[in-house]
Amino acid sequence: MLTYTLYGLFILSCVILILVILLQPGKSDAGALFSSSVSSTAFGPRGTQTLLAKITIGAAAAFMLIALTLSLPAISGTSSVLQSGIPEQTAVPTPSPTATPQPAQSPSPTPTQTATPKK
Repeated sequence: MLTYTLYGLFILSCVILILVILLQPGKSDAGALFSSSVSSTAFGPRGTQTLLAKITIGAAAAFMLIALTLSLPAISGTSSVLQSGIPEQTAVPTPSPTATPQPAQSPSPTPTQTATPKK
């Protein structure tokens, strides 16, 4: 339940961060056609820059902290998405280096290959 809440907050901080960065005016005032008249009347000449800067810092800090919190289980090694679906494999014994190879034996006849006397 906590994980779903963190993912929701993470996505919310992503969206807020994207919107706030796109709303900020550029340093060269290239976006003056779209935002300068609206921002100057609503918040004053410097009001939007300080408010948007504070929101950007808060959203960026929340984004980083939540990202680190969500990555903690992967760092500690308690659970892994990659290992959750793989069954455990047993180790195959390897022959010792001093063992001598067995000579090849002829295959024993199977019951279908043996001749049965007919009566």
